[in-house]
Amino acid sequence: MPSIGIIVADGARARFITFQPPDELTPGRGTNLIEHSDLINPEGDLPARELFSDRAGRTHGSPVGSAHGPDDHRERHQLELARRFARRILEEARAFTMRHSVQRLILAAEPRLLGVLRAEQEQRSAGAANIESLAEDLSRRSLGDIREILVHRGLLPPVIPSRPGVYRPRGQPPPPR
Repeated sequence: MPSIGIIVADGARARFITFQPPDELTPGRGTNLIEHSDLINPEGDLPARELFSDRAGRTHGSPVGSAHGPDDHRERHQLELARRFARRILEEARAFTMRHSVQRLILAAEPRLLGVLRAEQEQRSAGAANIESLAEDLSRRSLGDIREILVHRGLLPPVIPSRPGVYRPRGQPPPPR
């Protein structure tokens, strides 16, 4: 089975996770997801009032206030912050795919960040991995929840319940079913 990497991200945090398929010796070891690292974007959690001034623009001599609404380029600034974080995510994704020999990468991010990531990905390559995307914010979910959602969406193989082992002395045939 090809190695699967998962990146879940929002504007403030990106988590890098690998999926380990269960083997015969440890069939019921939990979620089979292992979190390796994360990136933090401190500007992503700040409210707009922390990033921008609420001071009114120049009045241009108008006695009632400004003659027109000020354009303080907030949208453009927020988009640039998202682009910078997307570049960091893609750089880390490239190293992550190389480090863990990831052949298939699942990228789950909030819709706006996912759009920025797709635009940046066209300019940069995230490694040799096959990338699948999901427009959903899973960054604050537990590993079990992430696994369940990705299985439900058909991006990860379903959980196969483990059969309890039966003790059988050597040489005895298996019990009839």
